[in-house]
Amino acid sequence: MYKLVLVLVFSSVFSFAQTRKIVGVISDDVNLPLEHANVIAKPLQEKVNLKFAIADNKGRYRLELEKEVKYEITVSYIGYMEEVFILESSSDMTAHDFHLKATGENLKEIVIKHEFKPIIVKKDTLVFDVNSFANGNERKMKEVLEKLPGVEVDKNGTVTVQGKKVTKMLVEGKSFFGGGSKLAVENIPADALDKIEVIDHFNEVGFMKQVSDSDDLAMNVKLKENKKKFVFGDLEAGVEAGAGDHGFYLAHAALFYYSTKTNISFIGDANTIGKRTFTFDDLMRFDGGVSSFLSGRKSLSNLYSFSSDNTDVVKNESQFGAFNFSHDVSTKLSISGFGIFSKVLMGSRIENKVEYLNNITMSFENKDRNAKNTTVLGIGNIKLDYSPSAREKWYYNGQYQSSTNDLRSTLNSVTNLGSTIFETINKADNASVKQYIEWHESYNQNHTTTFVVNQAYNKVTPTNNWFTNEPFLQGLIPLQKDSTYTVNQIKNTQVNSIDALFKHYWIINNSNHVYVDIGNNHESSVFQTSEKQILTDGSLNDFAASGFGNNTKYKLNDAYVGIEYKFRIGKWINKPGLYLHWYHLNTIQNNTEYTVSKRLFQPQWNSDYEFNKSEILSFTYKLENKFPEVNQLANRYTLEFYNAVFKGNALLENEKYHSANLRYSKMNSYRGITWNGMLTYSQKIKVIRNEIQLDGINQFNTPILTDNPETNTNFNGSFSKRIYRFNLKLNAKLSWFEYSQTLNDVTTINKRDSQNFGLIFKTANKKWPDISIGYSKGFSSFSGLTKSSFQNDAITGAFEATFFKFWTYKINYDYIRNKDSRNQSNFYDMIDTSLFYQKKNNPFGFQLSVTNLLDLKKKYSNKFSDYMISEQSTYILPRAIMFSISYKL
Repeated sequence: MYKLVLVLVFSSVFSFAQTRKIVGVISDDVNLPLEHANVIAKPLQEKVNLKFAIADNKGRYRLELEKEVKYEITVSYIGYMEEVFILESSSDMTAHDFHLKATGENLKEIVIKHEFKPIIVKKDTLVFDVNSFANGNERKMKEVLEKLPGVEVDKNGTVTVQGKKVTKMLVEGKSFFGGGSKLAVENIPADALDKIEVIDHFNEVGFMKQVSDSDDLAMNVKLKENKKKFVFGDLEAGVEAGAGDHGFYLAHAALFYYSTKTNISFIGDANTIGKRTFTFDDLMRFDGGVSSFLSGRKSLSNLYSFSSDNTDVVKNESQFGAFNFSHDVSTKLSISGFGIFSKVLMGSRIENKVEYLNNITMSFENKDRNAKNTTVLGIGNIKLDYSPSAREKWYYNGQYQSSTNDLRSTLNSVTNLGSTIFETINKADNASVKQYIEWHESYNQNHTTTFVVNQAYNKVTPTNNWFTNEPFLQGLIPLQKDSTYTVNQIKNTQVNSIDALFKHYWIINNSNHVYVDIGNNHESSVFQTSEKQILTDGSLNDFAASGFGNNTKYKLNDAYVGIEYKFRIGKWINKPGLYLHWYHLNTIQNNTEYTVSKRLFQPQWNSDYEFNKSEILSFTYKLENKFPEVNQLANRYTLEFYNAVFKGNALLENEKYHSANLRYSKMNSYRGITWNGMLTYSQKIKVIRNEIQLDGINQFNTPILTDNPETNTNFNGSFSKRIYRFNLKLNAKLSWFEYSQTLNDVTTINKRDSQNFGLIFKTANKKWPDISIGYSKGFSSFSGLTKSSFQNDAITGAFEATFFKFWTYKINYDYIRNKDSRNQSNFYDMIDTSLFYQKKNNPFGFQLSVTNLLDLKKKYSNKFSDYMISEQSTYILPRAIMFSISYKL
């Protein structure tokens, strides 16, 4: 490794010596800088890549060119005449300024006049001509994007342009498989690409862009005329190699058909090594069914379990299938949809060493939990897109979800009071229907209207059974003495919601907008629970007589009206808003009806200051109210876990809190520096928090509404700098949380703080191996009646290199070390590696991969809460040596 670093350092010096740098300023004929002017250096000899730069807010540009190469440097800016400068191969010039003259022509005439450019920069759009950057040897879209200046693609398929993440991927203006970038960049063939468009502040409804305040960045793929109908994809199969006998396997298929009117996609995956199918962003696109104009409704499905490699289990068998289609029925109507099926069987084992605080009865508990969980999930979604005219748009989206979840677990709990074995069987059948309809119409350039209706129905019916050899939760549940103990619980939660919104946008002029909102959110819920002890003689001991069993009907209606005024003062854009809400909460339980009606004002403020196109400061503020959910209001006892009982509070009212965030971003392409920072703050004035009674391992929780403030402050920031052929990135995550907690009738002010600082140093030269080294240091602390703290250190390393043209070697290393306030520590390290072989233009690829190379048995972590400190050991999948064959269409 030491020799490798020396080689890279010398290579860096040598490579830097083979280049020359030229800088300068681009201005108009009165010496005013031209921000984002387009600079293209075209080499006048073969086998040398074109170079490109964009001027910063001061008109400065920087080009790094090959030595002894003659270049034609062209500078262009919309509304100005191009200027061309020839840089001779023998020239030692290091600086050159450009002064452009205005054409006096309008934008449309300029576009017609200029027939061809490798790159065109418009207000919110950047257009790359693929032929100017590709050499023809690229196989997939990812390889083309990596050659475009300012565009980066990471190993997860995430695309960034000038440091900003692409959030929507389009092909010929249409969403590609949900709009995620991973599937597009890894599967679309390179020879089908004509142009790549990057569109900032993207809105799916074109005429809404001026009023939508969208921060989305879209990438639109324009196809060659003869490539607008093609089939592509890949197949992969792998089996365990070597002496392993764990039965590891993987199978993957991704098949796509694209034409001008019809797109069809299929993805299938089955593996036992915890390999993920999609990125988190991809999955969130499928877990939809709710209009983007409305928020706050909970999702039923657990698709997030597919968004990361899940190897923190002792067994993982997953089967996944997804089908996606879209079809243009006519020029006005298109239909799209998808279906998803998944089945996952996981086995897990977790050990916990728990120390309880502020507890007279006992001080520790050692837990060993083994579990098997089988989850089956199905989703069907259909969407209609209808455009009667260029000024009107309709959407309908309907989605159905169904899932089952079967869990069997065995827990061995050892305390200073004795040992107990708990066996748990949980079965849950869940169903959800979600649908919405949207209508948008632009009457003229000053008036636009949006109307949305969203309906959702969720039904969750878990059945839980606890089995044990000893009585448990004594004093909290009315157990009858028996040789063994069996407790059965049935829960039934049904939620139906209907939300409607009417919004009108009035554009008074370019500097003043007024938006009016009228809406209503309605939720109706039923919450039912039942607990019984099943005795060995077959008789039942119903807990209802002791205060268990809930039957609660819940209705919450929120009618509101609001006005927002958006105005611009120079570079400063503000949008204050004031909403008036009429809340009406009604609950019926135990033959008692409880009603709360409130009229509440909720102000908000959004503010953006654009220093220049690459630097912006944004601020948002809201005063919000949140009403309790149905289970928090159910005022009879509910069995939660083997050691916890919960009782709701029918007298709860709304939480009230302030929330604000401040975001700053800056990118200086001239200096190769990027800044990003986000500061968030929230303060709850009225707080719903559980009171806890702790006796041994047994907990009794009930929510109360207090006036004790609760504050939460978070900061996330990063700084990156290009240093010759390297990138250095620093990041920080800071959190401060202060709240009051009542434990065993004692109320204290608790503080939870955490800080994490990290740095990553990586190569940034496409001719070099991809090497990154990172280190992070984390601190976390808790302060209340007692104090505790933890530290952790993490070292990460990654290496990827292609050699002999066709071989690619990868290795990833992670080292984690945890340390507590008593100076006790634990650590673990992980290594994954692979070797891949594929000839250019050959569809077959071969890979030998090893996960968990060191055959680590378990991972360690630490955590704390208001009343306990826990050291956790999680058993993981053993070493897997896999040989796989892939075929790309």
